Amino acid sequence: MRFGVVPSSVRRDVLAWHGSAGQAWLDGLPKTVWRLKRLWSLRIDGPPYGGGSHSYVVPVRRDNGEQAVLKVIYRDGENAAEPTALHQYAGDGAVRLHEYDPETGAMLMERAVPGNRLKSTRFFGHRTPEAGWRRIGIACGLYRRLWRPVAAVEGFPELPAATEMLDQWRSEYSDPQGTARRGPGAGRLDLALDLCDRLSDPPELGIGNRDTHLGNIVSAEREPWLVIDPKPYLAERAFDGGYFLFMSQLLGPHSGTELLHSVAEGLGADVERVRAWALLRAIDHLTEVEGERDLAAAEATVAALELG
Repeated sequence: MRFGVVPSSVRRDVLAWHGSAGQAWLDGLPKTVWRLKRLWSLRIDGPPYGGGSHSYVVPVRRDNGEQAVLKVIYRDGENAAEPTALHQYAGDGAVRLHEYDPETGAMLMERAVPGNRLKSTRFFGHRTPEAGWRRIGIACGLYRRLWRPVAAVEGFPELPAATEMLDQWRSEYSDPQGTARRGPGAGRLDLALDLCDRLSDPPELGIGNRDTHLGNIVSAEREPWLVIDPKPYLAERAFDGGYFLFMSQLLGPHSGTELLHSVAEGLGADVERVRAWALLRAIDHLTEVEGERDLAAAEATVAALELG
């Protein structure tokens, strides 16, 4: 099978976010995939996976017949260290990294089979509160396992620091002429600045994950569930809870204090620091949201997290 058509979501997002550089990446994809196929002795084993944002991901087979996944990323500050994390996880709770191409950031990874996403997996009584709590427990258990001290590895990118996110928010939110001060989240920016100060001195540092959610966990044979697509940062344990708690509060079905404590306990992290990271994520979302319905949901999420 030859190079497959780039999924529309990937093409759209890469062009929208990266303009001419994104177009150059798209134009070079066929040549990149062809080179990696030869380098790693691969053959395409199906059409590219859809639903991504800035990665071309396609099933392949290695020369020994083993199933695998070839992932060619549009490399940016958020995903450049993905191979570093996968290398250090060594298959413990996440898909294994078989090969890494420093030139492009591309990876050859374990293919999780059957690969069903946790967020859409039907448990017994899948619409009941108990099934929702089960999903949360599985996710927090995996991300808790993945948090670990960082060991520098030659040839792999360094992890960005979560404190750099705080610095960026400080810069954006303290600018009286900035767009954030004119947007729907303007009334929460002083709170956000205070939260940045509270989180600036983390009690511990290890491999945290910026993009923790139920869609990045899939079913597998080697382990019941494996994390895919990590976005690693040098961060405290509570950092992992930021996006996960924010998204869980935004999308439901659970919310409020019980959700906060469940996530913090599941991650083994401080409750108030988890809440602070989630509030920052929620306020950041509020500053960018558009549309009356989405705005109402974003404001409700921030309000719920403020109450804790």
